[in-house]
Amino acid sequence: MDELKELAFGIQGVDEIIGTLKSPSTILLAGTTGVGKTCFCLQILSHAVKNGEKALYIPFTTESPEKLKMYFSRMKFFDDRIHIHAINRSISEKDPLSTLIDIGNIIGSVKPDRVVLDPVTPLGFGFIEPEKRRFFYTLDSMIQEWKALVILTGEMLKEELHDSVVSHLVDGIIYLSREDNGLKVGNFLEILKLRGMDPEKNTEKIYRKYRYTLGSDGFCLKHFLKQNDQINALPEKVSSGIPGLDRMLEGGLFSNSSTLVTGKPGTGKTTFGLQFISEGLDRKEPCVIVNFECVQTSLISKAKKYGWHIEQYIDSGLLRIVSTDPDSMWPEEHETLIKESILDVDARRLFFDGIFNLEMMLPDQLQLRGYLYSLLKYLKKRNVTSIFTTPRSSSTITENTRMDAELLMDNIIILRNSEGGRRYMCVSKSKGTQHRLNPTEYAITEKGIRIRSDTLL
Repeated sequence: MDELKELAFGIQGVDEIIGTLKSPSTILLAGTTGVGKTCFCLQILSHAVKNGEKALYIPFTTESPEKLKMYFSRMKFFDDRIHIHAINRSISEKDPLSTLIDIGNIIGSVKPDRVVLDPVTPLGFGFIEPEKRRFFYTLDSMIQEWKALVILTGEMLKEELHDSVVSHLVDGIIYLSREDNGLKVGNFLEILKLRGMDPEKNTEKIYRKYRYTLGSDGFCLKHFLKQNDQINALPEKVSSGIPGLDRMLEGGLFSNSSTLVTGKPGTGKTTFGLQFISEGLDRKEPCVIVNFECVQTSLISKAKKYGWHIEQYIDSGLLRIVSTDPDSMWPEEHETLIKESILDVDARRLFFDGIFNLEMMLPDQLQLRGYLYSLLKYLKKRNVTSIFTTPRSSSTITENTRMDAELLMDNIIILRNSEGGRRYMCVSKSKGTQHRLNPTEYAITEKGIRIRSDTLL
């Protein structure tokens, strides 16, 4: 028995998620028109040619090979050493059996290591179902003799895959789709089937949706990290930047903990987060701020009011700000931006201002909870201390909110204004730490938030 070769896709993100492909094997790349199937295939073939392999592309089209190469040359990754043998699409539909002979002759002439047939779904179009199955069984028998990595593209919807004879013959199925959520359109990749998968690979990461982009540089997955996202460190207490609060929390926040700061507008939620970040920057701890404003200037100006000159830390690389527009950002892309920023600066603190804006990206509450759970899990692994803010509609400090964020966070701090103009802070939850249950008065001074000595009993 011939030994299986291990081959890489040669596509950013795909290799990191799936690992290597086995050759000989057959992969079905399915999807509707315009989702990038041809681009995906040409990128794989170009990578193969650069590695000294023979690559063959057989399109079923009315275009000439010369015209196709002219189109493909606009792609920066394209390598013109790929063998292109076009077969007339209308003839292949009318006489698929002769087409099989033509394909066999081309394969015998080139003897490729990788082959793409693009697309195979029109073949046998006029056959009744039993004849179509026999036709594809014959094609599959031919493919087994090629001893190559073969990629078949198919123009079909996801729900059509189960009834397609092709999907039952191949070793793997990759499905590309375009989705419109009403606000924005995105392209997504899913691995639906994969034989011979590396047993050490995390199947949870493989069998899920990944958003991708298409451009002159080729096909690129948006939701993966090249670097190791694990860190080993025991949690320790870190200062919140508010001495009185640190005393209430028996020395501060745990280094891998998440804290939700909630309150009505004007209670100082953003000030709280900026003070937490300023404390970290003073200690030379790398920090990340996440907000949903398109410019950084308003955040910098607000910090400057309290004497926190955070712009100098942006310039030095100690502070990274992720400012995005939730209307135009996909959730997995946003999460990746945050994780990449954390890795780039090796962040120890994160301030996420206004998580309620996530509802614009994720109107589905279950998906929103999943996003927050994934991010919080990542922050804990990286031993990052995090502060999140969200508005609170009720003026009562004992309100039982149904926000999933409160269930997921380690700590909850509620801020409120009283009718007499005083402000009160209550630590309603603090995992792993004894804390004062009574509301404590605080003030927003020219140097930030300060806890007063008197309490509301």
